[in-house]
Amino acid sequence: MITKKRERAAIWPGWRSQREARRCRVVLVDDHAVVRDGLAALLALEPDLEIVGCAGDVAAGLALVRRTRPDLILCDLNLPGMSGGQAVQALYREFPRTTILVLTAHDSLEYVRAAFIGGAIGFVCKDASRSELLRAVRRAASGRRTVCGNVWESVVSDWLEDGAVPQVQRATDLDSDSSRVIRLIALGMPTRQIARELGRGVKATEKFRMVLMRRLGLRSAAGVTRYAIENQLVSSRELDQLLAGGQA
Repeated sequence: MITKKRERAAIWPGWRSQREARRCRVVLVDDHAVVRDGLAALLALEPDLEIVGCAGDVAAGLALVRRTRPDLILCDLNLPGMSGGQAVQALYREFPRTTILVLTAHDSLEYVRAAFIGGAIGFVCKDASRSELLRAVRRAASGRRTVCGNVWESVVSDWLEDGAVPQVQRATDLDSDSSRVIRLIALGMPTRQIARELGRGVKATEKFRMVLMRRLGLRSAAGVTRYAIENQLVSSRELDQLLAGGQA
């Protein structure tokens, strides 16, 4: 008597049962235990996903990936001792063939860029729905780029605004905070330190910086530096001293 399994195989030679199909092996890297536990419990319910380990920092994550050789790394963007895309860069540098999907509470375009430049294939916010998260995990596992809905709207808006020709403002049109931020960016000061200088939160400063650069039509730190020099917000001597200090 032919079993149902053999009947299916005869009809479709490429058919494999769910039990036979190879599951995607996932490593979770996040410094919050409650997030790791929640994600592990959620993903473990899916028959095509397998959680092979969790880590709370990059060093532990690297050791875990070396040991388990997963298909996908689901990690936070900011981990202890690292910020921006540094965590992603560290993982990608050692495991360039392992897919990395970022799951973070940050949704600014600056973080999105940092994640993709660092080597991630996708970007999902922690407030995404269960279905959105699972969709992103499966897309990433299949090698397709992915972002969640909120980020997608920001990316499209940024792309549309980039297509317009900006009307460049002179420094005399800027308020004191805007001029100060342009000057500090030109001098190479990181966002976290700029936030301390302004007495604002890091996230608020990131948004202020992004909106300001977009308003001025400046798309890179080099463009900000050129603008600052042209508008006498920094002097050539200051930049020379900065470069000399970096080479010392």
